[in-house]
Amino acid sequence: MTENKSKKGYWALFLISLTILTLLMIFLPEAFWLALPTTVGGFAMAMDWI
Repeated sequence: MTENKSKKGYWALFLISLTILTLLMIFLPEAFWLALPTTVGGFAMAMDWI
């Protein structure tokens, strides 16, 4: 059974966390690891790999 799920929320999660990740890399590079799991997870869910 397959269900049609909206990926807009996952793409929004990915884009927002990517923005935060970029800002962290510019202003606080040692905190880069904090946003990395959310960015990678959001991208994987948006691409329907999970």
